[in-house]
Amino acid sequence: MINLNEQHSDEGFRNWQRKQRNGRIVAGILVILAGLVYLLYQMEYKIPEWVFTWPTLIIGVSIIAAVKHGLNDWRWIILFLIGSLFLGGYIYPDSVLLQYKIPVVLFLVGIVIIFKPKNNKHQFNRYRMKNLRHGDWSRFDRFKDSAAETDENALNEDYLYVNNVFSGVEKIVISKDFKGGDIKNTFGGCEINLMQADIQKEAILQVTQQFSGVKLMVPPNWIIKSDINCIFAGIEDKRPVVDMSGQGDAKTLVLHGSIFMGGLEIVSY
Repeated sequence: MINLNEQHSDEGFRNWQRKQRNGRIVAGILVILAGLVYLLYQMEYKIPEWVFTWPTLIIGVSIIAAVKHGLNDWRWIILFLIGSLFLGGYIYPDSVLLQYKIPVVLFLVGIVIIFKPKNNKHQFNRYRMKNLRHGDWSRFDRFKDSAAETDENALNEDYLYVNNVFSGVEKIVISKDFKGGDIKNTFGGCEINLMQADIQKEAILQVTQQFSGVKLMVPPNWIIKSDINCIFAGIEDKRPVVDMSGQGDAKTLVLHGSIFMGGLEIVSY
């Protein structure tokens, strides 16, 4: 759903939209180049074999991520370095230094784990939801009155939890004070119906999935803000455009997380 007033006035949204457009342009250019190179290969031009290896694909993905998320995002750098190290092994198979590429990659990953920038708000939300899920309300008394029981099958839950591996699940949430939750999918799928739910102000939903799909059914007047990192994945909002002027306080669903080889579809019925 698109808030027409916010779309024109929110500088952050315009910057995000520009990065997304630039990312699509770069991805399109890389795909065209790949097609051109493969055409030359089929025409029996001499093309190095390393061009068609998986490290080259990883480097391409890192370039797209750098354009979409900014050069200050460290994740694309790690992808680029990993791709470059393994690609070097294809180009220079006899190199002594490149024989140690796996220890170097593990070293880089360890450095990232240690010095990864903190997101205190995101960490607090994950910590809070983890405690609520296990029934520990002692540190979060202000949520106690409005939260649902911890039964994961309850329909009137304020916090949603889905952990899906090689399976599928459907949930209908009718909470009138929905606060968000955590969705994890691996080789599975889920359908979350929030059409009867309500948000007092803002809800935060963490979505992490690999080779999976999520379908969110949400009211058309909710504002969706997505900060999900997509790798060979996509997010599609199929809801109708709604003019939010004069509707008072906006209800916002914030999406965090990452999707690898999957998709997230947002609809409204």
